[in-house]
Amino acid sequence: MIINRIKDFKSDNFVLFASLPDIGKVGGISSSYLAENLKTDFVAEIISNEKPWVMYKNGIVKSAVDCYQIYYSKDANLLIFTGNTQPQDSGELYRLCNLLLDYIQEIGHVKLLYSSGGYLREQLTGAPKVCGVVNNPDLRSILTKFQIELIGNEIDSITWFNGLILGLASERKLDAIGLFGEISETSFPQPLAAKSIVKAFAKIEGITLNTRPLDKQYEAIVQGNQDQKNSKNSNPGIA
Repeated sequence: MIINRIKDFKSDNFVLFASLPDIGKVGGISSSYLAENLKTDFVAEIISNEKPWVMYKNGIVKSAVDCYQIYYSKDANLLIFTGNTQPQDSGELYRLCNLLLDYIQEIGHVKLLYSSGGYLREQLTGAPKVCGVVNNPDLRSILTKFQIELIGNEIDSITWFNGLILGLASERKLDAIGLFGEISETSFPQPLAAKSIVKAFAKIEGITLNTRPLDKQYEAIVQGNQDQKNSKNSNPGIA
């Protein structure tokens, strides 16, 4: 696993938003949305080929490689870490988290780290709410100020990157908040949960965002699901 620094820079009191796809792809949608809809520069990438398999096509195999992207918004003093997958091995996951944390601490002082993901609530009705966790009790006042409820005590673990990064940040004395959007379905992406997360994040950090692209993502998914159902219900014909 290596980090490729594309642009060198220093900054103090910057914010990091780092999350990867999880249930409903919520964490990945949230971070990629910020990277694509704020004015950002592509500053680094982390490349990992620590896979116990290879890719195959047309009789040819090649090493499997995952790439994770890091963007920086100068206007918001915001660093964004995103990608379209997660490590499937716990050792690789730890190395990814620690390499990212090493990198951000080289840049300067990190004011606050955010992660995000989906929060499964099967009886969900209405627009998804955002619930939060913190790795420092003092940060609960931020959630209270912005009317973000704590995740319920029925949850006793937050797995993989979107949870682990919060714990490893705590070990380094870095303050961190996790924002998790309610979902009731895990079989397809949940952009409305991501919309609730980025709106809450933008409110806390005083960033102006247009979330209409996430509404369009949701509309496209609903239409795609409907088209698929109609296709399955159609009767075969004879020509």
